[in-house]
Amino acid sequence: MARPLPPPPLRSALAVFVALLALLLDAPAARAQWPPDSLTNLQVLPADIGVGELTRLMAGFTRALGVRCSTCHLGEESQPLADYDFASDDKELKRKAREMLRMVEEINGRHLAGLPARSDPPVRVGCFTCHHGTRVPRTLQEELLIAYDEGGLEGLQARYAELREEYHGRAAYDFGDVALADVGADLQGRGALADAEAAHALNVEQNPGEWFAQWRHFDVAVLRAFREGGPAAGVARYRELKAVYDPQAVQELAVNQIGYALLRGDKVAEAVALFELNVEAHPDSWNAHDSLGEGYARAGERALARVSYQRSLELNPDNENARRRLADLAGSG
Repeated sequence: MARPLPPPPLRSALAVFVALLALLLDAPAARAQWPPDSLTNLQVLPADIGVGELTRLMAGFTRALGVRCSTCHLGEESQPLADYDFASDDKELKRKAREMLRMVEEINGRHLAGLPARSDPPVRVGCFTCHHGTRVPRTLQEELLIAYDEGGLEGLQARYAELREEYHGRAAYDFGDVALADVGADLQGRGALADAEAAHALNVEQNPGEWFAQWRHFDVAVLRAFREGGPAAGVARYRELKAVYDPQAVQELAVNQIGYALLRGDKVAEAVALFELNVEAHPDSWNAHDSLGEGYARAGERALARVSYQRSLELNPDNENARRRLADLAGSG
């Protein structure tokens, strides 16, 4: 069968959107002529639309959603189109599709048309605007989190592999380094730190060389190592990843943020160990010394805290925080 031509522009704002659906051909249950001579049960599309124009439009719908005629119309995939009952409204998806078509008409015909300035030719929405070749217009992040809720980490990993195998290189999903980073952040927010680290590790594996993916993994992996294994395990994990990751992934600010997360969780010894690593890597950073001073103060190491704050003030005489902290430490003996 020859590939159908892409749908031409329609006169109506309905020229674009969800597959399958408002068409309704005059085809009885028995074998009928294909294509038909006339159309019936058209409730949304223009009553005077031609058969050829409609079939090309429907072909565009199927590509925009990655579906086939039988998704919305009464018929079996293996049947000839002449055996379909296109006029039937028995399928719920067909009825939903009509509402989607009306929604698109409203967006294009009222909302976009009412903007004070339009480009020429004007931008219009259509099926592909949301669906990008998928039946359900969800982001990759949403698909993966649904899979996680249903099957845990293994479900997430399996779903990612499945979607990447089917859709990589198409417009359906963004398989760059942002999606899995978002998923990992969501899992971390739920307190599932081990699963969050695994999601970020998968991101690094699938997007090698991307410093953003490395940074997000570094952040969770080092935090987890310090929280669960103590200072020695955290320091080892830090050094392991720092040796192989892009310097942008192990920035001073990123390390500092992990240290403060540890402080907020009352992991003071762990925070101090990490702040010391940050000063080791950035000896001329006033901010790194300032943070180390705060860690020492929380640990009760007043003399070391004074040394760190004094060094921070030497590097940045405008650091009022260090000045106040030194005064506090002096006042308390």
